[in-house]
Amino acid sequence: MAERLHNPLEGTAPDLTLDLHDGTNEQISIIVIHKDRPAHLNICLQSISVCSNNNNYEIVVVDNASGKESQEFLDDIKDEVTLVRNEKNLYWSSAANRGADAANKNSKYLIFLHCDTVIINPGWIDLLVSVSQARSSGLVGIDQSSYYLQGQKIDFIPEWCMLTTRDCWKACGPFSEELPMIGHSFIYSFKAQKNGYSPQVMKNPIVHHYHIFSLEDVSVWEKMLESASANIPKLLRVIQSDQLSIK
Repeated sequence: MAERLHNPLEGTAPDLTLDLHDGTNEQISIIVIHKDRPAHLNICLQSISVCSNNNNYEIVVVDNASGKESQEFLDDIKDEVTLVRNEKNLYWSSAANRGADAANKNSKYLIFLHCDTVIINPGWIDLLVSVSQARSSGLVGIDQSSYYLQGQKIDFIPEWCMLTTRDCWKACGPFSEELPMIGHSFIYSFKAQKNGYSPQVMKNPIVHHYHIFSLEDVSVWEKMLESASANIPKLLRVIQSDQLSIK
């Protein structure tokens, strides 16, 4: 970052070489999960391009069996991103895991994004990485949610904008596929906390989230909610007993 400006009163000429934005040098993989939102995906990708000029990054787009309009857009961008096309809707956890598998193995950080997000700060990657480095955190988000377990409130990092170090991912990932849409981020955050990766929340306004709900069949959501209610306590018991081989 910028070098300290010398005080002219000290009798030393001021250093006029200012490096205000040196950019993150580490390889970053940005994983965007998409389902039938080509217009939002287009805006999301454009915002990443505009706001990440100084960074060493790749984009991995994982599509969950979108329709014709989306497929035509994906055809247009297939040479610009790493594209993973799922033959059926795998929902979040499995899709994100496939995106992580497709990411450059040299990437020190993985950033997960919903496709209905827009980057609004040109220093967004540097800010996330700086928090991770400064606080020895393997998991950084810009928002937090809460889960109530036996009357106890437990905070966690939601996945719509989540940076995780490769080391944290190896130790605590992948996302539990027993929780395809509900509870996966909570379990990952809980693992990160238990394993000393110090999840952090950064309140800087770097990303706007439209919060578009993409699961059209309410009955599917209800089944997932019922399944999560049964699986989350089970997974927590496994984590608490240090059996961390949950897939």
